[in-house]
Amino acid sequence: MQKVRKSNMRCLFEDKGGNFGIMTALLIPVLFLAGSVALNIATATKESSKMQAALDAAAISAVKAYGEGDSESDALQQATEIFFLNFGKPSVLDQPDADSSFPGAAIQLAFTESGEETAATAAYSADYDPVFWGLSPYKISRESVAVRAQDGEACILALHPTAPRAFEVSGSAKVDTSNCTITSNSTDAQSIYLGGAATLKAECLYAAGKISATLASLDLVCGKGQENVSRTPDPFKKKAMPNAGNLVSLAGCGQNFVGNGGGNGDCNGTGKTPNKAPDGYAVTLKPGTYGGLEIKGKVNLQPGNYIIDGGTLKLTSQSVVNAEGVTFFLLNGAQIDIHGGSTFHVTAPTTGTWAGFSIVAARNNTQPAVINGNSASSLAGIIYMPASKEIQYSGNGSTGGECVRIVAQEITMIGNSSFKIDCKTELADNEINNPGAIRLVK
Repeated sequence: MQKVRKSNMRCLFEDKGGNFGIMTALLIPVLFLAGSVALNIATATKESSKMQAALDAAAISAVKAYGEGDSESDALQQATEIFFLNFGKPSVLDQPDADSSFPGAAIQLAFTESGEETAATAAYSADYDPVFWGLSPYKISRESVAVRAQDGEACILALHPTAPRAFEVSGSAKVDTSNCTITSNSTDAQSIYLGGAATLKAECLYAAGKISATLASLDLVCGKGQENVSRTPDPFKKKAMPNAGNLVSLAGCGQNFVGNGGGNGDCNGTGKTPNKAPDGYAVTLKPGTYGGLEIKGKVNLQPGNYIIDGGTLKLTSQSVVNAEGVTFFLLNGAQIDIHGGSTFHVTAPTTGTWAGFSIVAARNNTQPAVINGNSASSLAGIIYMPASKEIQYSGNGSTGGECVRIVAQEITMIGNSSFKIDCKTELADNEINNPGAIRLVK
């Protein structure tokens, strides 16, 4: 009997068909596992590639939205929507949270600024659950970095998103910004308008909408204005406004020098104003909060912040104002009215929170402004009135130009003006830059 068993076993091993059957049985688990691994690698690679492409789109969207003025939370919301719109609902990744508006957790998003570049870093990760048994879950993580560099510097920035003629030069005005650009965020067909007998020279024009100009009156270094470009955000939106304090009294400053001045006595602690002031006499005022400030004669302003709380800053046609290192703040609906006959020399401070700014209006102050200089006047600094419906501006028209930048909702040039670009000291290194191209760096 034992011999029979040995003979049968020998036959089985010597039989080629039996050997193949045994080897096949032994290899099936190995082949199954290898196929499972290959299938899961292919599926995971496909999901990873799809995740990366979706993150690239999200990062580009984020840096664009943030660069055009959206908050970080709004940019994150938009980027997350774009990510999942491209990524879709993952078939092999973690299931979405029941209370989430997206098919998964929101992406991670961080913004950084370095020099003139703004970067958005988008990241996302999820656990990959293998299709077949025997394989442990593992995490798929991807990251994308998009960068938007800054483009040419702007002397003028009109912030209104839709207004017709958000920036306008008309009549007989002659404007020269040869060394810097003019930018309008309006998407209107006449976002930037040049008409009448007016002439305009500029480094270039940037309009979120269209440019309407008589070509014979337009001289651009760049050759042709740029239309349908990305909007330029308010570059100073994060700067904190000052608070109004107790009102300064103008009693004793002399009614021929300031509005509501009287008594010809002690003027604001700076000295006694004579009853009959001699020719050329100047009243001196100190920084502080004024309910209104109307300057009618020769007045010197000491360096510092002059806050106009709800009233009007007015320079009459007879005024002569010297104000070095001064910033005017227009709070609580305060207005500014500078007549063409007035003579003024205003420079902004070069140190402090608002260094480089000469006129600043609160971000809820929609009052229009009229600023008219003359050939004997000069103003250096940034005119920052981000909510002002319109600034009508006329510089002194000097060939050397003035170191001025203007930011408002709408801006109209009503006279001859020339702007300088090489004045970083006067502007305390503040710049208004147009957004450049967006590129992926990772």
